[in-house]
Amino acid sequence: MAETTAATPAPTPLEQLVARPRAMAILGALAIAFSAVLVRLADVSPSTAAVFRCVYAVPILFLLARAEDRRFGPRPRRDRRLAAIAGAFFAVDLVCWHHAIEDVGAGLATVLGNLQVAFVPLIAWAALKEKPGARVLATLPLMLSGIVLISGALESGAYGDRPAQGVVFGIATGLSYAGFILVLRHGSADLRRPAGPLFDTTAIHAEAAALYALGD
Repeated sequence: MAETTAATPAPTPLEQLVARPRAMAILGALAIAFSAVLVRLADVSPSTAAVFRCVYAVPILFLLARAEDRRFGPRPRRDRRLAAIAGAFFAVDLVCWHHAIEDVGAGLATVLGNLQVAFVPLIAWAALKEKPGARVLATLPLMLSGIVLISGALESGAYGDRPAQGVVFGIATGLSYAGFILVLRHGSADLRRPAGPLFDTTAIHAEAAALYALGD
């Protein structure tokens, strides 16, 4: 009698994405690269841009999060609390970044915002005892020198209407985004359910940014 073998189930879309992390990272970076340009072209206040960048995603994330809860049960309160704190950090991040875009333009504001690449390992080192690699430490003097040049502290022709203020907002962007990443990581340890933490974070961000917009 011929042997029969069970057919291998086709991978789900999520499994296909997980199997290609580098490609997904590149596509994500390309998509995010246009965000500062689009904010500039929208010609709205920083707080308005911060609110609507997340409000549109809330209903979709809500449905995805509910589906996860039905499948895996409710998430622990600790995880939800950490996701809410991450949302507050994210609100500060986007509001400050959009102010930096106004002050020094989309390109330089994005460079300043990406200081989180340096801040994340340093904060993780100080708070979580996760020592960064030598390459990260070696890049810090170069990054700090770039901040000084962008701020116009050593010259009179720095780019942007308010270069020094833009640098302050850019540094605040990097710091708050670093806080967002580290807190969200601890509140989303269950890799089966990415939508739940993102929903909590996005909803809190939208509320916090809306409160800031009322007083802006």
